[in-house]
Amino acid sequence: MSRADGAGAALLRWAAQRAASTSPALVDLSLEPARIELSGRVLVNWWAKNAGLLDAEWGIGPGSRVAVQAPAHWRVLPLVLAALSLGAQVGPADLEDADLLITTDPASPEAAAHPEVLAVTTAALAVSFGAPLPAGAVDHAAEVRAYPDRLLAQPGQADAAAWEHDGAELTLGELLAGGEDGEGAALEVPAQAGLLAALTALLRSGAAGSVVLAPEGGLSERLRAQERVTRSLA
Repeated sequence: MSRADGAGAALLRWAAQRAASTSPALVDLSLEPARIELSGRVLVNWWAKNAGLLDAEWGIGPGSRVAVQAPAHWRVLPLVLAALSLGAQVGPADLEDADLLITTDPASPEAAAHPEVLAVTTAALAVSFGAPLPAGAVDHAAEVRAYPDRLLAQPGQADAAAWEHDGAELTLGELLAGGEDGEGAALEVPAQAGLLAALTALLRSGAAGSVVLAPEGGLSERLRAQERVTRSLA
């Protein structure tokens, strides 16, 4: 499958557009009653910090392989964006020959078998994982804040990025492809739909749209109105 020309540049243009906006880009309601909102600017700040962490700790770049064992979550999506913008191949926990495993369950068999582990808490405002970690695992919440807010990825790096799943590869261009649902539109995405569904919805949200991660059972009509949801991912 050939890579779309200019996909890396398109990704970073989108990042620049989002960074200039204070409107919501990602709202996480998946772990009620917590509500976490990331504006476009804050989303890109976290994205940049995560890119700095992945580069400094593991040298993630074109040719790197990053496995993710985590739900759709406000901490995880900027991490995946960071890995992609650095040019990594990203996929689920069983991704072969992964250089790094990002996990919300550092006690899992997959984490125990992996030499490089980044442990991510799902607690709303935690500044550390909050529980003892296996030897060698890096505490994401404790480490990521030290990195700069400026996104330093280059288009040529990001061109190499892809998502691998079930033996198939989605190039960065394919992840980005798709129309916007109107200026400022908000899309409800069930968290149980998975990380890939949330990622593609976010990447296709345009310069001013937003993704609202919903808990099991979906949002109430009151919350849909409050979050200005215009449609839901089936």
